[in-house]
Amino acid sequence: MQGYLNHWFIHFMRWPHMLLELLLVGALVILFIAPSAGAAMRLQERSLYIANDEAGERSMYRLGFRFMSPTPVGSFELLFCNDPIPYHPCDIPLNMDVSGANLTDQTGETGFTISQRSTNRLLFTRTASLPGPERSTYTFDNVLNPVDTERAFSVRIKTFSSTNGSGAQVDFGSVRAQVIKGIRIETQVPPMLIYCLAQEVEYNCTGTNEIYYTDMGTLSPTDTLTAQSQMAVGTNASGGFVITAVGAPLSAGTTTIASLATPSPSEPGKNQFGINLVANSTPGIGLDPEGEWANATTTADYSQPNRYKFKDGDIVAFSPNVSLMKKFTVSYIVNASPALKAGVYTTTINFIASGRF
Repeated sequence: MQGYLNHWFIHFMRWPHMLLELLLVGALVILFIAPSAGAAMRLQERSLYIANDEAGERSMYRLGFRFMSPTPVGSFELLFCNDPIPYHPCDIPLNMDVSGANLTDQTGETGFTISQRSTNRLLFTRTASLPGPERSTYTFDNVLNPVDTERAFSVRIKTFSSTNGSGAQVDFGSVRAQVIKGIRIETQVPPMLIYCLAQEVEYNCTGTNEIYYTDMGTLSPTDTLTAQSQMAVGTNASGGFVITAVGAPLSAGTTTIASLATPSPSEPGKNQFGINLVANSTPGIGLDPEGEWANATTTADYSQPNRYKFKDGDIVAFSPNVSLMKKFTVSYIVNASPALKAGVYTTTINFIASGRF
């Protein structure tokens, strides 16, 4: 009986100790778990995009993150520092300046404006409201990048329930970035006008027959005298090219053979001088323009088969924009009336190509 009582007494006396232990464990749970439910949380899905990451240049920045705590947010602060640790001193990245930043776009949690600016600090504010679960982005421009290309810099982010960045922070986080000194490569395509002129020329102006004179023969009231020359042209000018015909009608002393003022057919027995830049059957002379560039063409008055004209200063061919290469054949006709005075009739016709750069 005595042994049974001793056993019961020992078992009973253990309960105060167990109760004390349970109370201590409960206190620890309250001490270490309960406070963490209200502590600041790290912002998630953080990112920073810099449109121009050249050192010392101004750029657009796009910052993204997701709010975490189920607590209304009325403002958030961006602090630009060398070090990302939020409780370390903030050294401003060399030459960085965000004081001229402008908020140009925002997604997710919106309604923010920039209410405070300084060299390395921006404060975004709105009427406090509970953030949703989606990721938010904030785009702001006119940020002057730092100049130190050997060292990364940071953007420390803090959110607040207040609208002026005061009071306890709600959430926090940092992003890191680094500017570069890019390798700048520059080149240019020089202005180019390729042009050649002779009795016969190669399509790409690699050669000509170097003949610049033609004896058309003896004038007759029954026959049409003919000749032809060629020219090729190409340019990278954005406004294309023009070819202008410059010269006078055939003359011998004070007597001239009148040029055709409008596109007209060849009529033997009349005083006529004219040209065109297409293939003809009356008389059989000339060729249509050669080349793939359809935008390079003859002008309307000089592109009519069997119709001829010549007027000093007329544009005979052109392109409205870049054209590489085009070959034109110029046909010349001369007719004479029976009453035309005897003599040697000559003229010089110049074709001037100009690029419209």
